[in-house]
Amino acid sequence: MALDVLVPQMGESVLEGTILEWKVKVGEKVKLNQPLVELMTDKVNIEIPAEAEGIITHLYVKEGDVVPVGTRIAVIDDGSGDSTPAAAPKKESAPSVAKSTQAPQTISAPTTVSATADAGKGKMSPKVRMMIREYGIDFNSIVPTGKEGRVTVADVQRTVEERSTSAGYTLGPIPAPPAPLQAVAPQAPASDGTPSTPSTPSEPLVKVEIPKFESLPANLRETREPVTGIRKIISEHMIKSVRTSPHVTTFEDIDLTELVEYRKEIKSSFKQTFGANITYLPFIVKSVCTALKEFPKLNASMTDTEIIYKNYYNIGIAVAREDGLIVPVIKDADKKTLVELAVEINDLGNKARTNKLLPDDVAGGTFSLTNAGMFGATSSTPIINQPQVAILGIHAIVKKPWVVNDEIVIRNISSFGLSFDHRLIDGHTAVQFLHRVHEYLADTRKLLLQLR
Repeated sequence: MALDVLVPQMGESVLEGTILEWKVKVGEKVKLNQPLVELMTDKVNIEIPAEAEGIITHLYVKEGDVVPVGTRIAVIDDGSGDSTPAAAPKKESAPSVAKSTQAPQTISAPTTVSATADAGKGKMSPKVRMMIREYGIDFNSIVPTGKEGRVTVADVQRTVEERSTSAGYTLGPIPAPPAPLQAVAPQAPASDGTPSTPSTPSEPLVKVEIPKFESLPANLRETREPVTGIRKIISEHMIKSVRTSPHVTTFEDIDLTELVEYRKEIKSSFKQTFGANITYLPFIVKSVCTALKEFPKLNASMTDTEIIYKNYYNIGIAVAREDGLIVPVIKDADKKTLVELAVEINDLGNKARTNKLLPDDVAGGTFSLTNAGMFGATSSTPIINQPQVAILGIHAIVKKPWVVNDEIVIRNISSFGLSFDHRLIDGHTAVQFLHRVHEYLADTRKLLLQLR
């Protein structure tokens, strides 16, 4: 019987995915739960497994094609009956992404690298595979140098450079430095006091020529690559967010001195006891959840006709990674203890940086945090993660002069920036919410009363 392989539902906001890599071919026998294809979405990359044992009879889409959720992409014949599949999906249901127009070239294997596999035989990560497509490189020309025969980013970049060199894109030699000027001895004044004319040196002065350095050829002055993959998806989401929500950002300087001291006291024992680092994020998450209950509009979303209030608190925390920002979500964050929050934040961050997040890990957020302070930023205006209506930007903690009891003292201060959707949230509501977060974070005792 012919069994369809469909693009599965991968979260409430995921509508399509890009075919990254087929792991099977037509005519190949597959086992139950064997990975068939790797799919990239705007949230995570996933593998679609075989739901039955059988033979692949049809592959309807190519690597690089964009396919909506529910699209039939392959057929497995399990040998139990009629193996004739229904009509193939229409071509327009899986439009192809833009491909590089540069013709691939084959070049000889480099002799200056230590290969770990034969050219064209290396293993590849999704990122490396995308680079190969974008640069239009013949995979058979790449010599892997990575561990266990893997093709690395450096291997791709080296192949691009070698291709440019083989096409005649070389720089001219740098001219040798000019000879030094010959010094001329100063002449003594004449006996009558008038300056004397310098005598002609026995050898002429060396003529100085300013070296002319050759600039890059016109075809190497700029490097261009198509906007594809996760970067294209992020770009589309940012544009959509700004077009959808009139963004306004309000700032407040937050005195975190007591929290800094408290964390310093417990971080060593916390790590030993619970196996996770205690950062400031668990405290901030708990403060935000408590304040959201007092200002429910900031935990809502809206359509053209209604406001949707969320009575649960799923806090997304942006994680920076090489392929682009991703926002894993802590579900029911208000019900979790400081320890539970710290462990989950640590685990989700590790999964995000190693591309092991599942669709459910990034779905269902009601409010987001983004920590630009870990990179040294002291202020920013974050863009709202749709369909949410607010996002809190956290920034570096720096020592500043601060007035306490009419005296100027040194305190640990961070500037928080709250971007909000002005369609739903008025300025005074946003300011009061941010100030309430400040109150909880500035007074560790008050904050700890909120922690189970």
